[in-house]
Amino acid sequence: MRSADTAVADVALNILCLLMKDQWSWLCTENIQKAIRLLFGTFIERWLDIGVAHVTSAPCWVIYLQVLQEAVWPGGTLPAQPRPERSAAEKKETKERCLDCLMQLLPELIADMLGSEKYRLSLETMLESLQDHQINKHLIYSICDLLLELLIPESCDVAFQKFLLQSLAKDTERNSIHM
Repeated sequence: MRSADTAVADVALNILCLLMKDQWSWLCTENIQKAIRLLFGTFIERWLDIGVAHVTSAPCWVIYLQVLQEAVWPGGTLPAQPRPERSAAEKKETKERCLDCLMQLLPELIADMLGSEKYRLSLETMLESLQDHQINKHLIYSICDLLLELLIPESCDVAFQKFLLQSLAKDTERNSIHM
């Protein structure tokens, strides 16, 4: 009895159930899951909607872009030399700070349900998965692709893509003739 009204909540509850399966298996039974979805599905859906709306709001995007700008262009200028390699201690400190921030992101209820050690271990596993250069590249490209599609919806249209390519080819020809 899943509804389109609680699709996001259903996914979140499925993930939570997978994480809790070993610890609170009785909570993952079909009847308990149905009751939770019936009683709390719309509440969880609304809570997630508000959370996602906040995280993707314009003021938050301003902060994200400022942090990105400062990371790429510290002080507003492109650095003349690459940053020095960070030590193992610095990397460990950064990882711990990131883990602490992630642990504070979700309500304590989830940490209590999973157990603080399992919750921390799950977040550490998630952070470990982001240590692969190729996966990170793919993730960034996918996010850029989604942003492009969101900001310029016609970019998915084949006719628009052909027009854009033709326009770029003409500009390239014009620029090469003038040089």
